Amino acid sequence: MEVATPPPCDTIFGKPISPQHTPREAIPPTAVYEEDAVFVMNDTQSLIIQLLRKHGSMTRDQLSRRLGLSPMGTSKPLSALSRAGMVTLGQKAQAGPGRPSKSVELSTDRCFALGITVKHLEVELAIVNLQSQVIDFQRLPFSFAGGITDFSPIYSLAQRMVKALPRRHLFAAGLSFSGDFEFDTEHILTTNDFSSPGQADQFRRQLAKKLGTAVTLIHDTEAWLLAERWCNPNLPPNPTLLHVGDRLGFSLMIDGHLCRGTPHWSRWLGRIQVPFSQEKASGFLPGALAGTADVFSWIDRLHHYHYGERPHITPDEERREVTQLYQRWKEGDSTVQKLVQEGARDLAVVIRNVCLLLPFQRVICTGWIPEIRALMIEEIRRTLQEIQTAHRFPVADSIPIVSESALGEQTEAAGSALWAIDRTLELKMSRRGWKNSSPKSRASAE
Repeated sequence: MEVATPPPCDTIFGKPISPQHTPREAIPPTAVYEEDAVFVMNDTQSLIIQLLRKHGSMTRDQLSRRLGLSPMGTSKPLSALSRAGMVTLGQKAQAGPGRPSKSVELSTDRCFALGITVKHLEVELAIVNLQSQVIDFQRLPFSFAGGITDFSPIYSLAQRMVKALPRRHLFAAGLSFSGDFEFDTEHILTTNDFSSPGQADQFRRQLAKKLGTAVTLIHDTEAWLLAERWCNPNLPPNPTLLHVGDRLGFSLMIDGHLCRGTPHWSRWLGRIQVPFSQEKASGFLPGALAGTADVFSWIDRLHHYHYGERPHITPDEERREVTQLYQRWKEGDSTVQKLVQEGARDLAVVIRNVCLLLPFQRVICTGWIPEIRALMIEEIRRTLQEIQTAHRFPVADSIPIVSESALGEQTEAAGSALWAIDRTLELKMSRRGWKNSSPKSRASAE
């Protein structure tokens, strides 16, 4: 059933919406629900929300300059956002004579997003607010193996988390997993922790119905990067970041924009050849990074196979072998330690060369066990320092910081929720065509 789209305006207030006439999933995703009214953001208000997410507290004058509007033109959408409880307006002291400027910041008790990430044997859920604060995080042991179709434990937990929110306001929802999907259509192609793409799609559709809102998809490596982008207070508003995981999945952000390509884009890092290496890897040129730095390349070499040439094994067998590998590392097995140290060296060289091409401000490493992750970070830092001595001119300012993620274990689920907020605001504005407007209007989004 088609639902009439409301005309563009600053606010739309109406009578309570009857579920029989307007299903919740048909309401625009940027609607904020109240007990007796519905508020729908327009383009200017969506831009205000994004600017405040990037820069934190801002004055009305600062917002006016960013938006390219007069103070009066900014006042009306701000007042509507304030009445809807999405922003708070206050006084900001200023030096010298004159009227004090009014400060604007996002509310912490309105417009929440739910993020769900599917892992091998568990599901993680996080709720974040518009200030990118994680206000709830839960883990649920769960396996999608065997084509299971009863997802009620996950739905029940998600609904309990939403019901605990002030006024039960859910702005958006996101889902992350390991696998491939088409970025434009979000058609799921492959999955690693679901038993099939069909099962993943069924879970997503049922979840959207239970929550009453669309569920956006994001790759697990991208979710890590989104969480770092929004939750690390030491980053600038539009950072350039690189994320690397234990299976060489990576994600890339340039000037605050997530770089997304074909589904195979996330495996590009493993195809880079390492200097002085001739290690063979099935489907790669000799010396590819995947043959020495992927955690499963270590396991294959322990079994005297080239990477990717072992007979197929089940996901449960893969997880068991990874556990055994890490146990041998902790026990001081010299063969395992040599493989890991060689992989750390090769990964560090590749990242150093990539950092010479792009001015990353931070490199985030995730995965492995804490001891090996610390080794990887230290090796990358040491190799990046070689740039300082290899060039005639000081380049210390261009050497990125190498670290773990800011949110730790909450990162991936929180990143899924933050992506859902990004995507919801982006879709609203792209439908209205703000990107094709004047240069002044386009600049306001930065």
